[in-house]
Amino acid sequence: MKSTISEGLLKLKTYWKTPPKGYQVSYKEFVNLSMGYGGISFLSVLITWTTIAMNIQMMITYFKVTSGMVFVLTMLSSLIALVRSPILSMIIDNSNSEKGKFKPFLIWSAILTAVSFGLIPYIPQGWTENILWSFSIPEIPILGVAASKISLSLAVVVMFVLIQIGTFFSTLLNQAMAGIEQTISSVAQERANIGAFRGLICNIPSSVVNVVMPAVAGAFFSVGAVTGMNNIWIYRIFFPICSVGGVFFVLFAYFGTKERIVVNKKYVAKVKFWESAKELSSNKYFWIITILGVVVGIRGQANIYLWVCTYGIGGNAGDAAMAVCNIVLNNALVPGMIFGPMLIKRFGKRNCLLVANTIFVAMVAVQLAAVNNPYLILVCIFFQNLCGGFYYIATIMVSDVLDYQQWKTGKRLEGFWQNYTAFISTLIGLFTGMLAPLFLSFGGIGFGDDINVALQNHDLMVNAFKYTTILALIGAVLSAVPMFFYDLTEKKHADYVRVLKLRAATDNYKSNELQDEDIINVTEIIKEAREEKNEFVLEEMKKYSFLDNIASGYDEAMARLREREEQEKREAQERENELKEKSKMRKRNR
Repeated sequence: MKSTISEGLLKLKTYWKTPPKGYQVSYKEFVNLSMGYGGISFLSVLITWTTIAMNIQMMITYFKVTSGMVFVLTMLSSLIALVRSPILSMIIDNSNSEKGKFKPFLIWSAILTAVSFGLIPYIPQGWTENILWSFSIPEIPILGVAASKISLSLAVVVMFVLIQIGTFFSTLLNQAMAGIEQTISSVAQERANIGAFRGLICNIPSSVVNVVMPAVAGAFFSVGAVTGMNNIWIYRIFFPICSVGGVFFVLFAYFGTKERIVVNKKYVAKVKFWESAKELSSNKYFWIITILGVVVGIRGQANIYLWVCTYGIGGNAGDAAMAVCNIVLNNALVPGMIFGPMLIKRFGKRNCLLVANTIFVAMVAVQLAAVNNPYLILVCIFFQNLCGGFYYIATIMVSDVLDYQQWKTGKRLEGFWQNYTAFISTLIGLFTGMLAPLFLSFGGIGFGDDINVALQNHDLMVNAFKYTTILALIGAVLSAVPMFFYDLTEKKHADYVRVLKLRAATDNYKSNELQDEDIINVTEIIKEAREEKNEFVLEEMKKYSFLDNIASGYDEAMARLREREEQEKREAQERENELKEKSKMRKRNR
């Protein structure tokens, strides 16, 4: 045990500032990236508990949203997103700051996200009684929809506006952080490792808060059968804490990470929206991953643990169950993140996702059979989350496909990818957004019914569980379909990256901007391609007559690289000796 700890500490010290052989990211930079994502984790608490949805306590008890109101506001959000996506895309993909393509957006987008969402619990309760607009929804017998009336209060309108402002900046923040992660390394396996273990670290803030909140709510804010999470003051206490924590931790990513886009030194980002839309639209992998995201969102309807805890169990027992669920269900994602990299290495990304989704389907089917047993439902959701822990693999696939896109077109489209995906998903969402209210109507909960009141009726509650789970089962089955068409293997991706490195090096050679890294990359790629008879890379090499000239400087480049590494080690040792000497002096002075 002691030797294992010693080896771990030695490894940590060795690679703290210098990456392991064959990799590009030091442990220190990895920690900074994870801390930055920890900031997003803090801010996600605000976003989660202010989402306009039918299973969020603040929405259904304080703002009194109905399923029809959720549908209408979701449709409005979708229309706004159609405008937001091109704007965000142009902002990110035309960024040429000296700080990087993504870093300039981190700090101010984090602050504005925190302010926008953080203000929502402080909207005066009196505004909820101030009705601004009312409109009726007619009966639709063929869909089982009864006639209903939907009212929008001043509180709901202000809440909606703040969410839209906050969503703009939180989307920008998330895309900037995702862009940094996608470009922090060009090594696919390293990106898989980072994606997995970053997920273990960065979710700690939200996991802790989402455990403490229900515990505090149950201890100090529950009254009779009413759970404490229905009390607005629990959010007014925790939201400022999460806002400050979110902004603070984002600073680690801003100051402590590096973007490593494989382009030549004189590359300037200049992307036109519709031109890029045309290019991505011809990329089959874009459609595969985008459709996968849509159907995974539908299957996510199975996660009804908030309803189960609040209404299926209820009272102090419900608060206690929610606290436990926030620990157990969130940590159910962990095994996928731990074992994902090794499983990817052995079986490939596509196969890992297919197996995980098959088990997910089975667990949703069991949940459907257990709609009268709240505790068994929670067990099913645990296993669904266990499988869901592997879904981060899809984000790694995006990085691989972006490299493929650059190989194909010569352009980096990280920001555009995310926003064009959002654009397409939003268009589809105009139709899928009505599914949840529609399926609830099958269970007897009308578009204008108060959900908080309806779910306190046992029969309506069970129907809500049943029909929501049926919808999720449909999404889970459909989630397998896109993966059958994904054929971008790990070997193909590695070859695309090799070609990109060759292109970047040759462009730098032509413009007299050649770096030692270019020389080393070219030499190693040439050697490997010839030894393994890699026809794909050899065919690319035929396009350049001066690769051997570049490779001739390999020995000198390696010597300079070793000298820099030795210099960094000497400087680190000097700093360590200085700290030790200061420590000894402090002890003597005592």
